[in-house]
Amino acid sequence: MVIYLAGDSELKKEFYVKNYISGKDIHYRRIYADDTDKISELKYASQSVGLFSNSKVYDLVDFDGWSKSEKNEFMNISFSNEQVTIFVRTQKVSKDIDGGQVVVLEKPKDWEEEKWIELVLQTARELNISCSKEVAQEIYNLVGSDEFGILTELEKLRTYSNGEVSIEDVDEIVYKRTVSRLDEFLFAISERNYSKALELLDGIASEYDAVVISYALAKHFIDLFNIIANLSKRQSEYSWPEISKLAKETEIASPKVARFLGFRFKNSKNPPFNHVLYYTPKSVSNLINRIYSLDRRVKLGDDIKVLLSELISELKQENSEESE
Repeated sequence: MVIYLAGDSELKKEFYVKNYISGKDIHYRRIYADDTDKISELKYASQSVGLFSNSKVYDLVDFDGWSKSEKNEFMNISFSNEQVTIFVRTQKVSKDIDGGQVVVLEKPKDWEEEKWIELVLQTARELNISCSKEVAQEIYNLVGSDEFGILTELEKLRTYSNGEVSIEDVDEIVYKRTVSRLDEFLFAISERNYSKALELLDGIASEYDAVVISYALAKHFIDLFNIIANLSKRQSEYSWPEISKLAKETEIASPKVARFLGFRFKNSKNPPFNHVLYYTPKSVSNLINRIYSLDRRVKLGDDIKVLLSELISELKQENSEESE
């Protein structure tokens, strides 16, 4: 029997196979595109299972990476023996396929928030985690539409919480995981927490390549510019549906949009800072031009730590003068 697992959800395919073989006396074998003897092995499996042999499951995990000739050879193998099951993981099932069962497993669309929350809950059940819808919502808020990101964070939460996850667990573990030291440095600058930015500067300069830092700084403020430019109105608070909609329009991760707009996650360690109340398109555009000038100097060999220290000091002075 051949079962084609079509669609774009690799996580659902993984769980489908896992549940199929669970609790059964089965010989399970994963086959990869670069396995040189895969065709001969599958041909042998289709013919050699005897009356007293265990059932066999072959999982073709990256069938789309097979060559056209290999796919044609596979299609010509008859798997009529009920003791052999072949899972074929593929994005799309060819019209030329004759026979076999097709199961379509799709990820939710990026804007289908409720379906993503249900996917979080489904994944939690697969991992034997007790997870409420409120907790699933918080995980989605932080991780976004990334199915393996959701899986990774749930696995960490399972270890941390002994299987029963709370909102506090999510805010403590997942939030720290999704924000890198470089992200914190960039937000320290845009949130005008200049003392924190200077504290992080030494570590950032030693941990990251200079060009990476200058690029990330420019990208950070370009994202802020796009967010401000796409807002219908400036306001002191934004709801999560408004943030999700803006994330989709700008193609910026929803947790980042949320932080730019001062959205407060439960038990978040960062005080909310709504950037749109402090920046205008013109002020951000001017800052981006200054960062491009810094980037050129970095590429000419100037010390990134010195340049960033100067920029932070200038911004601190300008902010102080604005406040007077």
